[in-house]
Formats: sequence, structure tokens, C-alpha cells
Amino acid sequence: MLRRVGRVAGFTLANMVVMVVLHGNSRQWWPKIPYLSLRDESVAEHCRLLFNTLAVVTLGQALLGRLPRERVAPRAALLVALPLALPALIALGRHGLRLRPPALERYYLSLVPLLPLLGGAWEEIVAPNAER
Repeated sequence: MLRRVGRVAGFTLANMVVMVVLHGNSRQWWPKIPYLSLRDESVAEHCRLLFNTLAVVTLGQALLGRLPRERVAPRAALLVALPLALPALIALGRHGLRLRPPALERYYLSLVPLLPLLGGAWEEIVAPNAER
């Protein structure tokens, strides 16, 4: 149980760090990463950023040998599902909940850890695992 919680926490933390690095705002001191960093503030670009973040973390885990074979299919589904869900979550905040700028920014910021956390928890539930 503790190992599963650690995997989800590690996956969430890695996604948050990579997302901050790739997001690229004007106050950062590191350069934007070509093809991966955010180009503008559109919803489509944020979906691309989320996909790139998940892909970089997944690739890093695979290269480090921390992505077992039984997790490849759930992670592939996660790589597709989370970026596809992001426009609906953004619309929920803007139109469904009718949040205005200060609260809307907090809502968007809360999605940064929540999406990988939910994705990691979903992967733990779905992936066949010998240690259950």
C-alpha cells in the first residue's frame, strides 16, 4: 500500500516539476524548450503542454527502468485521456462554475497537481499488479 502511494506521489511530483519547466512564463530564468514549451495561452496549447508533460515523465520513467510492462497500456490511455479532458475542465471552471479571474486562476493552478494525482491513482487501480 505504501509503495503504491509513493508511486502516485512520485508521478505527481515529477509531472508538476516538468510542467513548471515546460510552461515557460516571462519570469523564468531558463530558456523555453523548443517543440515542448508553451507557445501561447490557448486551450489547445495547454492540452499540448499536458501531453508533453506526461510524455516526458513517462519517457523518463521508461529510461530509468521505473515503468513496468503492465503499466504501459494504462499509461498510454492516460496520455490520451487527460489532455482530452482538459478542455472540458477549463470550460467547467469558466462556464459551469462561472469563476472569475482570481478564483479562476486558483482553479487552473489546482489542476496542475490534481490531474497527475488522479491519473496516477487511476493507473494504480487499473494496472495489473502482483503486490495487491
